[in-house]
Amino acid sequence: MNKNLSRFDALRIDDSASVTRSFDRQALRDWCQLAHIAAEWPEVPEPLIAGLFSYLLGEELPGHGTNYLKQHMQFHAPAQVDEPLTATVTVTRLRDDKALVNLETRCTGAGGRLICEGDALVLFQC
Repeated sequence: MNKNLSRFDALRIDDSASVTRSFDRQALRDWCQLAHIAAEWPEVPEPLIAGLFSYLLGEELPGHGTNYLKQHMQFHAPAQVDEPLTATVTVTRLRDDKALVNLETRCTGAGGRLICEGDALVLFQC
């Protein structure tokens, strides 16, 4: 199926990409306003952490042409305001017949504290 997907063919098991970002109080207020939540949010909301993975999958690895099929996340600890969060995605399986990519997802906070981990499945289309 992937005869014309040279970028898919270049992917390898254990390829990974990471991004580090912290969310300040203003970012949380902006998120609450977008979500129509009147109260202050005490910790970084889980959807903002999930957004780090969305960014990586859509922009970095595999990158443009990726369609999100599913993601599982298990949260282990809350992420604190202004805490540097590092999200990482790592290729764990490539299904050449359908251009599918399985990835491990992991987010750590200060000192390597595990915030969440899980996996994602994406369809690579270009």
